[in-house]
Amino acid sequence: MPTKIVKHTNATLLADFRSLYRLFLRTNSAVVLHHSPSKTQILRLWRPVFDEAALQIHRLQHHDVRSSEHKQIVRWLHIWHRRVDHTLSLLATAAVSRGLAHKITRNLKWLRQNHVLWVEKLYYSHKPFWRSQLPQTSAKYQPYSLPTPGSRPDHILRKNREMRIFDEQCSNAIGEVVKMAEGRHEIILGRLRLKRWQQEWSS
Repeated sequence: MPTKIVKHTNATLLADFRSLYRLFLRTNSAVVLHHSPSKTQILRLWRPVFDEAALQIHRLQHHDVRSSEHKQIVRWLHIWHRRVDHTLSLLATAAVSRGLAHKITRNLKWLRQNHVLWVEKLYYSHKPFWRSQLPQTSAKYQPYSLPTPGSRPDHILRKNREMRIFDEQCSNAIGEVVKMAEGRHEIILGRLRLKRWQQEWSS
């Protein structure tokens, strides 16, 4: 489920919230043995979780928040803090052992990394980029024409579409498994968030 990107300043957030986020970062770093590329993947996996909570805190501090909305946000934050506490326990276990908790966090890192690769291949690999040495009327900038029905290119295009649908169904199935695990154990296993208008290179 996509989350809204939040821009905030540290001055408007509670000190406890900032301390919790720093603790989360240090724990995640210990899980991946302070390996920089892995730390980046883990950071981008859990950053949307804290951005969503920061949005709720900002809304709670707003002067025009209604009483019913105030109670709803407080209840949401209470559940969020409980889930974060349970997640920290999971990460702390993963940092000191190589059991199930460590395998879960490792697989989450691979899941996000492979998701980035999949998005790059699906949305960016076939897009033309501007080249200064080519004229504006170059064929490289022209729209692709559809292949003739029944031809070999048409068959390849159909197979690619079937594979894309299959990949999306597999991704949705994994997402459902993650949601069930989060609900059963009251934890948070991160959120996938990519900007469609800004490419994130995996290399």
